[in-house]
Parts: sequence; C-alpha cells; structure tokens
Amino acid sequence: MGKQMSLLRATGLVLVSLVFSVPSAFAESYSGKVDGVGEVEVELVEKGTPSFPRRAKSYGVSGTVKVKFNVDVEGNAVGAVIVESKPRRMFDRSAMRYMETLKFSPYESEGSAVVVSDVVMTVAYKLSD
Repeated sequence: MGKQMSLLRATGLVLVSLVFSVPSAFAESYSGKVDGVGEVEVELVEKGTPSFPRRAKSYGVSGTVKVKFNVDVEGNAVGAVIVESKPRRMFDRSAMRYMETLKFSPYESEGSAVVVSDVVMTVAYKLSD
C-alpha cells in the first residue's frame, strides 16, 4: 500500500506539473509588429491587477482603456499611450500604472530578442455585483 501511495503521489505530481507546464495554450497573447518580420504575437507571462479608482467606484461606473505600447527586449511594456478610454479619463491613470506590472516573453528573431511595436491591449474595469 505504501508503494502504491508513493506511486500515486508521484503520478499526481507529474500530472499537476503537466497541467501547470502548459499555460501557453491558455495564455494571453497580443499582436504587434517587428521591423523586417511583420505581424507577430507576444505572450503575456506576468501581470498585476488594475486598481479600480475610488471615484469610479463611488459613481458606480465601469469602463475600458485601450492602450498602445511596445515590448522591449526584456519583455517589459514601454512607451504606453492611451488610444481610447470610456468614460474619458476616468480609468487612465490606473491603466498606465497597470502597464508597469506587465511582463511578456521577449520575442526572438534570428536568435536574439527584438522590440515588438504597436501592441494594443484593452484594460477592462467592471464593478462586481
């Protein structure tokens, strides 16, 4: 019985590690451009949680902010600019702080990491019921 339990634990650990080692199938990816290559996908591997502004919460307002940015050779979101926000300016500051928490897998071209430009992401703010 002890060997069977050890085997089950070992098998369970293997199954768990297989489940957790396949996040790329479910990972978020965003398209951008690489000079000389064209349209590419970058995979988001780490992110924080956008903070819901107190003012928006007190008014009971939800919204979205569309942000355009580049992904540098280290996988950081840099040069973020707001493309569109609804309602205007209500969530902008929070979205810009959120962009600082993002980490992407660096995109490689011909064996070295390159900058991916014109990546667009929409940050959604929804009040929970």
